[in-house]
Amino acid sequence: MKKYEITPQRLFVSIMIILGAFGIFWVCYTRGACINFVLTDASFYFMDFFNHVFYVQTPQNVYHVNYNACFPPLAYMFYWLVAQMLPENTVIMDDSSSLSSYAILLFIVYNIILGILFYDSVRKFLESKGENNSLLLTLLLSISSVFVFTVVWNGNAALVAGILLLRALELRERNDRWSQELALLFIALAAGIKIYPAIFGILYLKEKRYKEAGRLILYGLIFFFIPFIFFGGIDGFIQMLLNQKELHSLLYYGWRNIQATWNKLDSQFLHLNLPIIGKILTWLYAVIAMIGMWILQDTWKRLFMLCSLMVIVPYWSGSYTVIYLVIPLLYFLCGGHRKGIDYVYAVLFVGMFCFFVWNTPVITNITGDLSWVVRYLSVYSISFLLVLETLGSSIRMVSARKK
Repeated sequence: MKKYEITPQRLFVSIMIILGAFGIFWVCYTRGACINFVLTDASFYFMDFFNHVFYVQTPQNVYHVNYNACFPPLAYMFYWLVAQMLPENTVIMDDSSSLSSYAILLFIVYNIILGILFYDSVRKFLESKGENNSLLLTLLLSISSVFVFTVVWNGNAALVAGILLLRALELRERNDRWSQELALLFIALAAGIKIYPAIFGILYLKEKRYKEAGRLILYGLIFFFIPFIFFGGIDGFIQMLLNQKELHSLLYYGWRNIQATWNKLDSQFLHLNLPIIGKILTWLYAVIAMIGMWILQDTWKRLFMLCSLMVIVPYWSGSYTVIYLVIPLLYFLCGGHRKGIDYVYAVLFVGMFCFFVWNTPVITNITGDLSWVVRYLSVYSISFLLVLETLGSSIRMVSARKK
């Protein structure tokens, strides 16, 4: 690499720094008023964390309190521990105004610990790839709109799962047995917290590492089912499934998944009143993403397709799930790409992770918060480009077999 050569990786970092600096300037210039466009429901801060602390006040009844109590019981073991650190009845569901200064302090300490673990995961991953700019990348990602205005603001456990997955992907590439076994445990723990990371077992099937895949399934079953002993047993398990069914049956509007995006476009512009089209598009993308994960050559592309199954496919998908796409981003930045399309991918990754707080009333009235539009337009654009590449590769493979 030439000293002053503009690579996709350097382009990503440069634009992130420029937009981050402008974002900080704009926050100062507007005296924070611009944040009102980004946080459309500012009164809900941290409640993805404290609501679950509220649900688990009575462990055996956690899944009956509210249908949003939908996490696996392993996650509620942690939330129960947090509940023991707070005075009784100090957390009220969906009411952030009731939080005491002590509760907020506890949440701050929790996020500081996660920030350190996130940095450590990024550092170890980049060092395993021969890179040494982990501090800069972690800082840039930590002030991104995804991190600040969704992950921290919501307080969702997606960051915990993301940290575990990132560590697992680094450990599974080591040669020693203990590191590879620890990678299996980390994936199982991530699935035991957020369920969706269980799809990372596909990596072992693709690589024909069947024994490890079997142990991963065993660990996953242990981490998923054993904690139900403390959270309602069979009745708690059935109620959790009912809660999941309730969440996925609701009609959502927005940009955070394919179904919700279709619903929004249909309601505002098309007026077809056909949510079934969103379901068809969702399942069609899921199938193509699975194929792409299997046949695409670049590791970051395969992992993007895999992670996108946790981001834009579930009918109930929070905006914080974009944090999972840090995984393919880091693989992309370590890939040494030089193709023209890679510069496009670099810019689209910027769109996902930049610190974006600029809005205009006209744009906001049409699309809502512009940062959300930029973020998900970038996600869908990469997804669409990789779908095209997957279809092209599939056609070439079929043609080669016929010959």
